[in-house]
Amino acid sequence: MTRPWGPRLLVTGATGFLGAHVVQALLGRGLAVRALTRPGSAPAPGGTEPARVAALNDSAGLRRALEGVTSVIHLAAYVHRARAQHDEAAYREVNVDGTVALLDAGVAAGIRDFVFVSTVKAVGEVSREPWTERTPPAPVDPYGRTKLAAEEAVRAAATRSGLHAPILRLPLVYGPGMRANALRLFQLVDRGLPLPLGAVHNHRSLLYVGNFVAALAAAMEHEAGDDLFFVSDGPPVATPDLIRAIARALGRPARLLSVPIGLMRVAARIGDEVARIVPAVPVTSATLNRVVGSLAVDGSKLSAAVGFRPPYTLEQGLAATAAWYRTQGSP
Repeated sequence: MTRPWGPRLLVTGATGFLGAHVVQALLGRGLAVRALTRPGSAPAPGGTEPARVAALNDSAGLRRALEGVTSVIHLAAYVHRARAQHDEAAYREVNVDGTVALLDAGVAAGIRDFVFVSTVKAVGEVSREPWTERTPPAPVDPYGRTKLAAEEAVRAAATRSGLHAPILRLPLVYGPGMRANALRLFQLVDRGLPLPLGAVHNHRSLLYVGNFVAALAAAMEHEAGDDLFFVSDGPPVATPDLIRAIARALGRPARLLSVPIGLMRVAARIGDEVARIVPAVPVTSATLNRVVGSLAVDGSKLSAAVGFRPPYTLEQGLAATAAWYRTQGSP
């Protein structure tokens, strides 16, 4: 069953990595896009209507921003910050309270759709088997816990108000405009640094940003999209295989050393102790687990519900990312 779009959508986080791609896709469909911005954020993307609020709890600003809006795509979030990693209240203020305020204002304005973009961290950090939507959540940090609480708030509001409210849990997303860990991995491979990961045998799910945008559209366009879904490129990939694929996309050699994982864990525990004094230590147990541990998800529920098939393969996604990196993303 196909559902109509628009004609006017509000996008939070429109100036971020994911938001830029979502806005571009919506504008390409000829829809009116209103971009929610706040003091200190980048200017609203070209072609959008800027809607400025002091914060997500700015009720008057939200009322103005939601006038005439039919659908909300909520991407904005308080993400990982080393200085606030133990300050759960800072995460809750944006990720939970801000989402509830936006939901309440949207329902009062008469919106019919509310897409919430979440994270695999709402379930945890490491998976022994690919997670499904039935996997019991066990988030381990404030970001994951508050995103899970926001998911629950969205589902409760959707039940009360009859909203079409897809919730999309994303693994690591890569693509043009990416930042943080995904960009750093490209930089390490491009510099030709030997990486001690040749002996790693794990399974990690990834998501190309073009596949994310396609999944969001599929969930919006189908009545059966009103649910919770994991999204990924497809089968998970081992970290050494990912490094080799990135190297091929960049036209660089893949320099992998087969260092025993036990030895790396010893080094990481030393890093844990040093991090108590110098917070910027690059190798700790937490960072090592994100590289050598498995985190795989099963995206078959979305495929069964709305017929979604990722339009891009891993190789195609990495090729597009490498092209952007060579022209704009490399330091």
